[in-house]
Amino acid sequence: MTGVRRAILTLLLLALLVVVFSACHTQGRVIVPVAPDSPAAEGPLPLHTAWVKTLMNEATEDRWRPMQYAIPVPDRELVYLGNTNNIFYAFNAADGSVVWSFNTAGPVESGAVVVGDRVIVGDGDGHVYCLDRKNGHVFWTYVVQGQVMGNLASNGELVFIRTTHERLYAVTLADGKWKWMQSRELPPNFTIRGVGSPVVDGDRVINGFADGYLMGFRASDGSEVFKTLLQKGERFTDVDGTPLLDGKYMYVVSYNGTFYCLSRDEASIQWTYRVGGIQRAAVSGDRVFLSDDQGFVHALNKKTGEKLWKFDLREHDLERSLAQSFRRQLKIPSAPLPFYGVLLVASSSGYLYALDEKTGKMRWRYWPGYGITAAMAREGRSIFVHSNFGNFYCLQPNFAFHE
Repeated sequence: MTGVRRAILTLLLLALLVVVFSACHTQGRVIVPVAPDSPAAEGPLPLHTAWVKTLMNEATEDRWRPMQYAIPVPDRELVYLGNTNNIFYAFNAADGSVVWSFNTAGPVESGAVVVGDRVIVGDGDGHVYCLDRKNGHVFWTYVVQGQVMGNLASNGELVFIRTTHERLYAVTLADGKWKWMQSRELPPNFTIRGVGSPVVDGDRVINGFADGYLMGFRASDGSEVFKTLLQKGERFTDVDGTPLLDGKYMYVVSYNGTFYCLSRDEASIQWTYRVGGIQRAAVSGDRVFLSDDQGFVHALNKKTGEKLWKFDLREHDLERSLAQSFRRQLKIPSAPLPFYGVLLVASSSGYLYALDEKTGKMRWRYWPGYGITAAMAREGRSIFVHSNFGNFYCLQPNFAFHE
Protein backbone atom coordinates (compact mmCIF):
# COMPACT_ATOMS: atom_id res chain seq x y z
CA MET A 1 0.00 0.00 0.00
CA THR A 2 2.86 2.32 0.75
CA GLY A 3 4.13 2.04 -2.81
CA VAL A 4 0.63 2.63 -4.18
CA ARG A 5 0.10 5.63 -1.92
CA ARG A 6 3.43 7.07 -2.97
CA ALA A 7 2.53 6.55 -6.61
CA ILE A 8 -0.84 8.23 -6.10
CA LEU A 9 0.71 11.11 -4.19
CA THR A 10 3.35 11.51 -6.89
CA LEU A 11 0.68 11.62 -9.62
CA LEU A 12 -1.39 14.10 -7.62
CA LEU A 13 1.69 16.29 -7.06
CA LEU A 14 2.54 16.20 -10.76
CA ALA A 15 -1.02 17.09 -11.68
CA LEU A 16 -0.98 19.96 -9.20
CA LEU A 17 2.29 21.26 -10.62
CA VAL A 18 0.90 21.12 -14.13
CA VAL A 19 -2.19 23.08 -13.03
CA VAL A 20 -0.13 25.66 -11.14
CA PHE A 21 2.34 26.02 -13.99
CA SER A 22 -0.48 26.36 -16.51
CA ALA A 23 -2.22 28.95 -14.37
CA CYS A 24 0.97 30.96 -13.92
CA HIS A 25 1.79 30.62 -17.58
CA THR A 26 -1.69 31.76 -18.55
CA GLN A 27 -1.61 34.62 -16.10
CA GLY A 28 1.69 35.78 -17.54
CA ARG A 29 0.53 35.38 -21.13
CA VAL A 30 -3.01 36.69 -20.97
CA ILE A 31 -3.22 40.21 -22.35
CA VAL A 32 -5.64 41.98 -20.08
CA PRO A 33 -7.46 44.95 -21.62
CA VAL A 34 -7.03 48.02 -19.47
CA ALA A 35 -9.06 47.45 -16.31
CA PRO A 36 -9.42 49.65 -13.21
CA ASP A 37 -7.27 48.95 -10.20
CA SER A 38 -7.48 52.24 -8.39
CA PRO A 39 -6.40 52.77 -4.78
CA ALA A 40 -8.16 56.14 -4.74
CA ALA A 41 -11.76 55.34 -5.71
CA GLU A 42 -13.14 58.84 -5.28
CA GLY A 43 -15.65 59.59 -8.01
CA PRO A 44 -15.51 58.18 -11.54
CA LEU A 45 -12.29 56.82 -12.98
CA PRO A 46 -10.45 59.31 -15.18
CA LEU A 47 -10.32 57.16 -18.34
CA HIS A 48 -11.99 54.25 -20.02
CA THR A 49 -10.97 51.98 -22.89
CA ALA A 50 -12.58 53.07 -26.16
CA TRP A 51 -10.96 50.17 -28.07
CA VAL A 52 -7.98 47.83 -27.97
CA LYS A 53 -6.12 45.90 -30.68
CA THR A 54 -3.78 42.96 -30.10
CA LEU A 55 -1.00 43.13 -32.70
CA MET A 56 1.44 40.44 -31.54
CA ASN A 57 1.19 36.65 -31.51
CA GLU A 58 1.67 35.82 -27.83
CA ALA A 59 2.73 32.24 -28.64
CA THR A 60 5.85 33.49 -30.42
CA GLU A 61 6.83 36.30 -28.08
CA ASP A 62 9.44 36.29 -25.33
CA ARG A 63 7.49 36.77 -22.14
CA TRP A 64 10.44 38.11 -20.18
CA ARG A 65 11.77 40.67 -22.61
CA PRO A 66 8.84 42.25 -24.43
CA MET A 67 9.63 45.76 -25.67
CA GLN A 68 7.93 48.09 -28.13
CA TYR A 69 9.47 51.50 -28.86
CA ALA A 70 7.30 52.69 -31.75
CA ILE A 71 5.28 55.80 -30.90
CA PRO A 72 1.67 56.16 -32.05
CA VAL A 73 1.21 59.08 -34.47
CA PRO A 74 -2.39 60.30 -34.71
CA ASP A 75 -3.37 62.48 -37.66
CA ARG A 76 -6.99 63.47 -38.15
CA GLU A 77 -9.11 60.34 -38.74
CA LEU A 78 -6.14 57.94 -38.76
CA VAL A 79 -3.47 56.88 -36.29
CA TYR A 80 -0.20 55.28 -37.44
CA LEU A 81 1.90 52.70 -35.61
CA GLY A 82 4.63 50.18 -36.37
CA ASN A 83 5.93 47.28 -34.29
CA THR A 84 8.69 44.68 -34.03
CA ASN A 85 6.73 42.28 -36.24
CA ASN A 86 7.93 44.36 -39.22
CA ILE A 87 4.51 45.85 -39.89
CA PHE A 88 3.42 49.47 -40.14
CA TYR A 89 -0.31 50.12 -39.67
CA ALA A 90 -2.85 52.82 -40.32
CA PHE A 91 -5.81 52.48 -37.93
CA ASN A 92 -9.17 54.17 -37.91
CA ALA A 93 -8.85 56.42 -34.87
CA ALA A 94 -12.53 56.11 -34.02
CA ASP A 95 -12.82 52.33 -33.72
CA GLY A 96 -9.31 50.84 -34.12
CA SER A 97 -10.06 49.00 -37.37
CA VAL A 98 -7.06 48.49 -39.66
CA VAL A 99 -7.37 50.75 -42.72
CA TRP A 100 -4.18 49.40 -44.30
CA SER A 101 -0.85 47.81 -43.34
CA PHE A 102 2.61 47.79 -44.89
CA ASN A 103 5.32 45.14 -44.46
CA THR A 104 8.72 46.67 -43.65
CA ALA A 105 12.14 45.08 -44.05
CA GLY A 106 12.94 45.37 -40.34
CA PRO A 107 11.27 46.06 -36.99
CA VAL A 108 9.68 49.48 -36.61
CA GLU A 109 10.93 51.27 -33.49
CA SER A 110 10.41 54.83 -34.68
CA GLY A 111 7.50 57.21 -34.85
CA ALA A 112 6.29 58.34 -38.25
CA VAL A 113 5.83 61.89 -39.51
CA VAL A 114 2.79 62.94 -41.55
CA VAL A 115 3.10 65.70 -44.14
CA GLY A 116 0.13 66.42 -46.37
CA ASP A 117 -0.90 63.22 -48.14
CA ARG A 118 2.27 61.37 -47.08
CA VAL A 119 3.41 59.42 -44.03
CA ILE A 120 7.11 58.63 -43.61
CA VAL A 121 8.53 55.96 -41.30
CA GLY A 122 11.83 54.11 -40.83
CA ASP A 123 12.75 50.60 -39.73
CA GLY A 124 15.55 48.71 -37.99
CA ASP A 125 17.00 47.58 -41.32
CA GLY A 126 17.85 51.14 -42.31
CA HIS A 127 14.96 51.66 -44.72
CA VAL A 128 12.88 54.83 -44.83
CA TYR A 129 9.49 54.59 -46.53
CA CYS A 130 7.32 57.40 -47.84
CA LEU A 131 3.75 56.10 -48.15
CA ASP A 132 0.39 57.45 -49.20
CA ARG A 133 -1.28 58.23 -45.88
CA LYS A 134 -4.68 56.96 -47.02
CA ASN A 135 -3.78 53.65 -48.70
CA GLY A 136 -0.13 52.79 -47.91
CA HIS A 137 1.13 52.89 -51.51
CA VAL A 138 4.87 53.60 -51.76
CA PHE A 139 6.06 56.94 -53.12
CA TRP A 140 9.75 56.29 -52.47
CA THR A 141 12.23 54.36 -50.32
CA TYR A 142 15.59 55.59 -48.99
CA VAL A 143 18.32 53.57 -47.24
CA VAL A 144 20.41 54.93 -44.35
CA GLN A 145 23.23 53.48 -42.26
CA GLY A 146 22.05 52.18 -38.91
CA GLN A 147 18.67 51.55 -37.35
CA VAL A 148 16.07 54.29 -37.59
CA MET A 149 14.84 55.22 -34.11
CA GLY A 150 13.01 58.10 -32.52
CA ASN A 151 10.41 60.20 -34.29
CA LEU A 152 11.07 61.41 -37.81
CA ALA A 153 10.54 65.13 -38.45
CA SER A 154 9.86 67.39 -41.41
CA ASN A 155 9.74 71.07 -42.30
CA GLY A 156 7.45 70.45 -45.27
CA GLU A 157 10.27 70.21 -47.80
CA LEU A 158 12.78 67.89 -46.14
CA VAL A 159 12.46 64.82 -43.93
CA PHE A 160 14.91 64.46 -41.02
CA ILE A 161 15.93 60.97 -39.94
CA ARG A 162 18.05 59.96 -36.94
CA THR A 163 19.89 56.61 -36.80
CA THR A 164 21.78 54.60 -34.21
CA HIS A 165 25.01 55.28 -36.15
CA GLU A 166 24.92 58.83 -34.72
CA ARG A 167 23.83 60.22 -38.07
CA LEU A 168 21.18 62.79 -38.90
CA TYR A 169 19.96 62.66 -42.49
CA ALA A 170 17.93 65.16 -44.50
CA VAL A 171 16.18 63.87 -47.64
CA THR A 172 13.68 65.59 -49.91
CA LEU A 173 10.02 64.97 -49.15
CA ALA A 174 9.04 65.04 -52.82
CA ASP A 175 11.28 62.23 -54.10
CA GLY A 176 13.48 60.92 -51.26
CA LYS A 177 16.78 62.32 -52.56
CA TRP A 178 19.79 62.92 -50.28
CA LYS A 179 20.14 66.56 -49.25
CA TRP A 180 22.67 66.51 -46.40
CA MET A 181 23.95 64.42 -43.52
CA GLN A 182 25.64 65.24 -40.20
CA SER A 183 27.30 62.71 -37.92
CA ARG A 184 29.12 62.49 -34.59
CA GLU A 185 31.66 59.92 -33.41
CA LEU A 186 30.42 57.22 -31.09
CA PRO A 187 31.94 57.49 -27.58
CA PRO A 188 34.97 55.20 -27.17
CA ASN A 189 33.70 53.45 -24.04
CA PHE A 190 30.01 53.05 -23.31
CA THR A 191 26.77 54.28 -24.83
CA ILE A 192 23.13 53.26 -24.59
CA ARG A 193 20.85 52.04 -27.33
CA GLY A 194 18.49 54.76 -28.41
CA VAL A 195 18.46 58.23 -29.92
CA GLY A 196 16.79 61.55 -29.38
CA SER A 197 14.34 62.61 -32.07
CA PRO A 198 15.22 65.60 -34.27
CA VAL A 199 13.07 68.67 -33.62
CA VAL A 200 12.39 71.34 -36.24
CA ASP A 201 12.51 74.89 -34.87
CA GLY A 202 11.96 77.40 -37.64
CA ASP A 203 14.93 77.15 -40.01
CA ARG A 204 16.87 74.90 -37.59
CA VAL A 205 16.92 71.22 -36.68
CA ILE A 206 17.93 70.38 -33.10
CA ASN A 207 19.22 66.99 -31.97
CA GLY A 208 21.27 65.45 -29.15
CA PHE A 209 24.07 62.92 -29.59
CA ALA A 210 25.78 60.15 -27.63
CA ASP A 211 29.01 62.15 -27.18
CA GLY A 212 27.21 64.61 -24.89
CA TYR A 213 26.49 67.41 -27.37
CA LEU A 214 23.23 69.12 -28.22
CA MET A 215 23.51 70.37 -31.79
CA GLY A 216 21.59 72.80 -33.96
CA PHE A 217 21.81 72.64 -37.77
CA ARG A 218 20.43 74.84 -40.51
CA ALA A 219 17.58 72.87 -42.01
CA SER A 220 18.28 73.84 -45.61
CA ASP A 221 21.94 72.76 -45.82
CA GLY A 222 22.95 71.13 -42.51
CA SER A 223 25.45 73.79 -41.52
CA GLU A 224 26.12 74.07 -37.79
CA VAL A 225 24.16 76.74 -35.93
CA PHE A 226 25.09 75.90 -32.34
CA LYS A 227 26.97 73.24 -30.42
CA THR A 228 26.50 72.90 -26.64
CA LEU A 229 28.34 70.33 -24.55
CA LEU A 230 25.94 69.05 -21.91
CA GLN A 231 27.50 65.89 -20.58
CA LYS A 232 31.15 64.97 -19.92
CA GLY A 233 32.61 61.72 -18.72
CA GLU A 234 33.94 58.35 -19.78
CA ARG A 235 30.63 56.49 -20.04
CA PHE A 236 26.97 57.12 -20.80
CA THR A 237 27.28 60.71 -21.97
CA ASP A 238 24.26 60.24 -24.24
CA VAL A 239 21.89 63.12 -24.82
CA ASP A 240 19.04 60.90 -25.97
CA GLY A 241 16.18 62.98 -24.64
CA THR A 242 14.21 64.71 -27.38
CA PRO A 243 14.35 68.51 -26.91
CA LEU A 244 11.11 70.12 -25.76
CA LEU A 245 10.56 73.68 -27.05
CA ASP A 246 8.54 76.06 -24.87
CA GLY A 247 8.56 79.81 -25.50
CA LYS A 248 12.06 81.23 -25.05
CA TYR A 249 13.39 77.99 -23.57
CA MET A 250 13.98 74.37 -24.37
CA TYR A 251 14.34 71.40 -22.06
CA VAL A 252 16.40 68.26 -22.59
CA VAL A 253 17.82 65.47 -20.41
CA SER A 254 21.09 63.54 -20.59
CA TYR A 255 21.25 59.91 -19.56
CA ASN A 256 23.79 60.24 -16.75
CA GLY A 257 22.54 62.45 -15.33
CA THR A 258 21.29 66.08 -15.67
CA PHE A 259 18.10 67.75 -16.84
CA TYR A 260 18.71 71.10 -18.57
CA CYS A 261 16.79 74.27 -19.24
CA LEU A 262 18.47 76.12 -22.10
CA SER A 263 17.80 79.33 -23.99
CA ARG A 264 16.03 78.52 -27.23
CA ASP A 265 18.08 80.88 -29.39
CA GLU A 266 21.65 80.10 -28.34
CA ALA A 267 21.23 76.87 -26.34
CA SER A 268 22.96 78.41 -23.32
CA ILE A 269 22.28 76.69 -20.00
CA GLN A 270 19.80 78.54 -17.74
CA TRP A 271 19.41 76.02 -14.92
CA THR A 272 19.97 72.33 -14.23
CA TYR A 273 18.35 69.62 -12.13
CA ARG A 274 20.38 66.57 -11.12
CA VAL A 275 18.54 63.61 -12.61
CA GLY A 276 19.28 61.65 -15.76
CA GLY A 277 17.01 60.02 -18.30
CA ILE A 278 16.13 59.40 -21.92
CA GLN A 279 12.54 60.61 -22.17
CA ARG A 280 11.16 63.83 -23.53
CA ALA A 281 9.85 66.24 -20.89
CA ALA A 282 6.37 67.77 -20.90
CA VAL A 283 5.07 71.21 -19.92
CA SER A 284 1.72 72.17 -18.46
CA GLY A 285 1.17 75.67 -17.12
CA ASP A 286 4.15 76.73 -15.00
CA ARG A 287 5.36 73.15 -14.50
CA VAL A 288 7.74 70.94 -16.42
CA PHE A 289 7.54 67.17 -15.90
CA LEU A 290 10.23 64.58 -16.54
CA SER A 291 10.84 60.86 -16.06
CA ASP A 292 14.28 59.80 -14.84
CA ASP A 293 16.32 56.61 -15.36
CA GLN A 294 15.69 55.30 -11.82
CA GLY A 295 11.92 54.95 -11.80
CA PHE A 296 10.83 58.43 -10.62
CA VAL A 297 8.64 61.14 -12.11
CA HIS A 298 9.45 64.76 -11.23
CA ALA A 299 7.52 68.02 -11.36
CA LEU A 300 9.57 71.22 -11.43
CA ASN A 301 8.94 74.93 -11.67
CA LYS A 302 9.78 75.47 -15.32
CA LYS A 303 11.32 78.89 -14.76
CA THR A 304 13.57 78.05 -11.81
CA GLY A 305 14.00 74.27 -11.74
CA GLU A 306 12.66 74.08 -8.16
CA LYS A 307 11.30 70.62 -7.32
CA LEU A 308 7.57 70.62 -6.62
CA TRP A 309 6.98 66.87 -6.16
CA LYS A 310 8.41 63.43 -6.99
CA PHE A 311 6.58 60.13 -7.55
CA ASP A 312 8.16 56.67 -7.20
CA LEU A 313 6.79 54.17 -9.74
CA ARG A 314 8.78 51.31 -8.20
CA GLU A 315 6.89 51.47 -4.91
CA HIS A 316 3.50 51.05 -6.61
CA ASP A 317 4.42 48.53 -9.29
CA LEU A 318 5.22 45.45 -7.24
CA GLU A 319 1.81 43.79 -7.00
CA ARG A 320 1.48 42.86 -10.66
CA SER A 321 4.72 43.96 -12.27
CA LEU A 322 6.92 41.52 -14.16
CA ALA A 323 9.85 43.02 -12.29
CA GLN A 324 9.83 40.55 -9.40
CA SER A 325 13.33 39.28 -10.16
CA PHE A 326 16.39 41.28 -9.16
CA ARG A 327 17.38 41.99 -12.75
CA ARG A 328 14.02 43.57 -13.54
CA GLN A 329 13.60 45.75 -10.47
CA LEU A 330 14.66 48.93 -12.26
CA LYS A 331 11.68 50.71 -13.81
CA ILE A 332 12.02 53.12 -16.70
CA PRO A 333 9.02 55.44 -16.79
CA SER A 334 7.58 56.47 -20.13
CA ALA A 335 7.53 60.09 -21.26
CA PRO A 336 4.94 62.01 -19.19
CA LEU A 337 1.77 63.28 -20.88
CA PRO A 338 -0.44 66.00 -19.32
CA PHE A 339 -4.16 65.40 -19.86
CA TYR A 340 -7.04 67.33 -18.29
CA GLY A 341 -5.30 68.04 -14.99
CA VAL A 342 -3.64 64.65 -14.62
CA LEU A 343 -0.21 63.50 -15.71
CA LEU A 344 -0.21 60.16 -17.51
CA VAL A 345 2.97 58.11 -17.14
CA ALA A 346 3.65 54.39 -17.40
CA SER A 347 6.18 51.89 -16.11
CA SER A 348 8.23 49.80 -18.52
CA SER A 349 7.04 46.63 -16.76
CA GLY A 350 4.05 47.61 -14.69
CA TYR A 351 1.12 50.01 -14.53
CA LEU A 352 -0.15 53.05 -16.38
CA TYR A 353 -0.66 55.85 -13.82
CA ALA A 354 -2.63 59.07 -13.65
CA LEU A 355 -1.05 61.54 -11.23
CA ASP A 356 -2.48 64.84 -10.06
CA GLU A 357 -0.47 67.51 -11.87
CA LYS A 358 -0.37 69.83 -8.87
CA THR A 359 0.37 67.38 -6.06
CA GLY A 360 1.77 64.22 -7.67
CA LYS A 361 -0.83 62.15 -5.82
CA MET A 362 -1.86 58.97 -7.62
CA ARG A 363 -5.43 59.32 -8.84
CA TRP A 364 -5.67 56.02 -10.68
CA ARG A 365 -3.67 53.16 -12.19
CA TYR A 366 -4.44 50.64 -14.92
CA TRP A 367 -2.76 47.36 -15.81
CA PRO A 368 -2.07 47.36 -19.60
CA GLY A 369 -0.19 44.04 -19.70
CA TYR A 370 3.64 43.93 -19.78
CA GLY A 371 4.20 47.63 -19.19
CA ILE A 372 4.77 50.53 -21.58
CA THR A 373 8.03 51.95 -22.94
CA ALA A 374 6.92 54.00 -25.95
CA ALA A 375 5.65 57.54 -25.47
CA MET A 376 1.88 57.93 -25.46
CA ALA A 377 0.18 60.24 -27.95
CA ARG A 378 -2.83 62.52 -27.70
CA GLU A 379 -5.32 63.62 -30.35
CA GLY A 380 -8.20 65.66 -28.97
CA ARG A 381 -9.90 63.61 -26.24
CA SER A 382 -8.15 60.35 -27.19
CA ILE A 383 -4.94 58.90 -25.76
CA PHE A 384 -3.14 56.25 -27.81
CA VAL A 385 -0.99 53.73 -25.92
CA HIS A 386 1.36 51.06 -27.34
CA SER A 387 2.14 48.43 -24.70
CA ASN A 388 5.34 46.41 -24.64
CA PHE A 389 3.58 43.20 -25.61
CA GLY A 390 2.04 44.87 -28.64
CA ASN A 391 -1.43 45.82 -27.42
CA PHE A 392 -2.65 49.10 -28.87
CA TYR A 393 -5.18 51.05 -26.79
CA CYS A 394 -7.34 54.08 -27.29
CA LEU A 395 -8.28 55.63 -23.94
CA GLN A 396 -10.79 58.44 -23.50
CA PRO A 397 -11.88 60.52 -20.51
CA ASN A 398 -15.02 59.77 -18.55
CA PHE A 399 -17.78 62.31 -18.00
CA ALA A 400 -15.91 63.96 -15.13
CA PHE A 401 -13.52 65.46 -17.69
CA HIS A 402 -14.64 68.39 -19.80
CA GLU A 403 -13.00 70.61 -22.40
